[in-house]
Amino acid sequence: MKILFVASNPRVVEQLDTALLGMPEVEVDRVPGPKRALELLDEGRAYDLVVADADTAPMGGMHLSREIHARGQMGRDMPPVVLLVAREDDAWLSNWSQAEALARKPADPFDLAEVVQRVAAGEPPPALPGVGGAPSPSLLDLPEPAAELVAAEPDPGQDGDRGR
Repeated sequence: MKILFVASNPRVVEQLDTALLGMPEVEVDRVPGPKRALELLDEGRAYDLVVADADTAPMGGMHLSREIHARGQMGRDMPPVVLLVAREDDAWLSNWSQAEALARKPADPFDLAEVVQRVAAGEPPPALPGVGGAPSPSLLDLPEPAAELVAAEPDPGQDGDRGR
């Protein structure tokens, strides 16, 4: 399994290293920020999974997840994303970013290892404390009738009522 790990905080790096310690045949490329991660993905490097700290700077892991999924919606082969979040309230942002799963920091190494294995295999995240994931669908992912409804909504500026 090949993982792209995006984090600049040494404590977060240590958490993932501990989680992956006992996993056989795992290769990890570490980058300090989302900009470099996107460069690697845009170069065509293949990964089974991206694990990103939501608190990286200057752009966070949630923005990275949105960018990865936008590229996937444009037909590019992109890996799933697991976000490491600081607060329980960040779950809705993780879902907005379309990340396949989240794990709350500090992550339990056994739980994080299970999340990594399952998400990389295309399975939903396990039901564990501090773990979750319910990515919000993109408008591009809506079923056809719903997409037609969105497209059929009238533009308020087209009916000549401007300036009233």
